[in-house]
Amino acid sequence: MGTPEWAIPSLKAVIESGIEVSAVFTQPDRRVGRKRELAPSPVKQFALAQNLAVHSPENAESKDTLELVRSMSPELILVCAYGQILTQQFLDIPDIGCFNLHFSFLPSLRGASPVQTAIASGLKTTGVSLQKMVLRLDSGPLAVCSGEVEILQDDATPMLGTRLSEVGGDLIRQNLQNILEGNFTLTEQNESKATYCSIIKKEDGHLNWKEETAHVIERKLRAYTPWPGIYSFYKIKSKSDSRHRLQFTKAELVQGNFECGKIYPDLTVGAHTDGLKILYLKPEGKKEMDADSFLRGNAEILGTVLE
Repeated sequence: MGTPEWAIPSLKAVIESGIEVSAVFTQPDRRVGRKRELAPSPVKQFALAQNLAVHSPENAESKDTLELVRSMSPELILVCAYGQILTQQFLDIPDIGCFNLHFSFLPSLRGASPVQTAIASGLKTTGVSLQKMVLRLDSGPLAVCSGEVEILQDDATPMLGTRLSEVGGDLIRQNLQNILEGNFTLTEQNESKATYCSIIKKEDGHLNWKEETAHVIERKLRAYTPWPGIYSFYKIKSKSDSRHRLQFTKAELVQGNFECGKIYPDLTVGAHTDGLKILYLKPEGKKEMDADSFLRGNAEILGTVLE
């Protein structure tokens, strides 16, 4: 059970192991792009290319879905970034249980955004956990964990997530047969060390230059790529009092003392500590451009303070 590209390496590992895959469950086709055309999930596309049966229920809790899964009599259900909460009725179906690949070292970073949160928090390393699922969020006992995965200085969410997905695939490749044969030990998580990360919202990308340091903002830029991005608003009094949105897509740290939120001539913006030189940005309703191109048409922004 999985939906995004990050779930494909673990499915591929199962296929390559020779273990029978009764079916693949993924989220329903969603409308994407400006034309809002229906598109299948990456996992569905991959699974169909492997001639696997694919099911895309709107609700995994529905009576029909539960009956369908029971009819397959699965020994084990493997979950990776599926995108729906599974009920106890669902978790009780497979003989061995439901096992979830989670992209952190549990019990750290339980929740929906472990990759983004690891980058935004400035962690140096992370990893992948395979846990037997229980009804409480990411709280089940651990079957196996990967080795440490270094978080590189320039890692953005897509890059780190891709590496972790490959590590997860290796974890499945090396351990799935043992789990099916009962040759594994479950270890309860240490609840006293549990930390959580929430679903990321669009407004989380709105910067607070007075309270956030340049280091924090730079990490958020990488963590919130490609969505929701980081952004601020500016006003040009000579034109109107309306606010204009600016999304920052590439920046570098600048040491020094700056006024918080103020835009300096080289498009450096002052933060709570130090500053951030904007290299690329995306004005509202326009394509991404470099800082020099933006300033040639918007020189009056210099000296204003971002909100």
